[in-house]
Amino acid sequence: MPEHRIIDTPWNAADKAQKLADAGIETVIRYYNFSNSRLLPEKALTLPEAQTLCAAGLRLAAVFQQRQNQLADFTRSKGVASGRRAFRYAADVIGQPHGSAIYFSVDFDADAGEAESRITPFFEGVQEGFETERAGGESYRVGCYGSGLVTRVLESAGLIELTWLSMSRGFRETGARLASGDWHLNQIPPAQTFLGLGVDFDEANPDRPDFGAFTIADEDAATQTTVTSPPVSPATVAKRYRVTARSGLRLRAGPGTGFDVIGGLSFGAVVDVLSRTEGWAKVDLNGDGAVDGFVFAEFLEVL
Repeated sequence: MPEHRIIDTPWNAADKAQKLADAGIETVIRYYNFSNSRLLPEKALTLPEAQTLCAAGLRLAAVFQQRQNQLADFTRSKGVASGRRAFRYAADVIGQPHGSAIYFSVDFDADAGEAESRITPFFEGVQEGFETERAGGESYRVGCYGSGLVTRVLESAGLIELTWLSMSRGFRETGARLASGDWHLNQIPPAQTFLGLGVDFDEANPDRPDFGAFTIADEDAATQTTVTSPPVSPATVAKRYRVTARSGLRLRAGPGTGFDVIGGLSFGAVVDVLSRTEGWAKVDLNGDGAVDGFVFAEFLEVL
């Protein structure tokens, strides 16, 4: 069995779920993003993968990264967009329970000036994005994956609750922060291949064991109705959209993640959009003009 029981990976681990559990792995950390790249086409966690991993008895943790390995990736406006995207994806696509964590990656060795002038505003934007999306309801805890210096600055500013130290031991203040015990997760060098999967191993701080991991319950998926698309009627073609989220979309009772999930739309399902509100689409599933619920509009494509 491996020495460490937590892994992070940019690859879909669904087909390795039971083998990982049998090998003693307890938590798999996966990614949220805006889009996958050609080099990492499986980077973003999908709902089917999350369900498979949890069904095998594994826990999940989430980190948001859309490049985020150079200074140009960090502005307040990008933080707002990343925060809103991460919150919506977690709540509406994955069903990640509120109160668990979403980490945001700072994957380079920023100096103190860069941390103050660029990375701090980015995380202020993340917090703003979360506030907008939660709309007075429950939220997620914010963590940072990065160096000792960056996590220290962000924690001192009250912008993160959780610290995940990257494996780059030469990054500023990482060694000192690791030695201080002021961290929740520690990524262990070097990167490895385990059970045919490219992974990094991580350890949790025994003095701070709650690093924001979560599971999604089996009944969460089982109780949702998958709605297939109705026949196309010429009367509503102008309003017609197709679901582009590969793992489908959750149908909610209102325009926000605080509203109950009342069903689901499968990938490729066709709906009529009656109106849009703050990134949410009011949809008609049967082409009769009646409101059936609300879905996250970013994953709808006009036909």
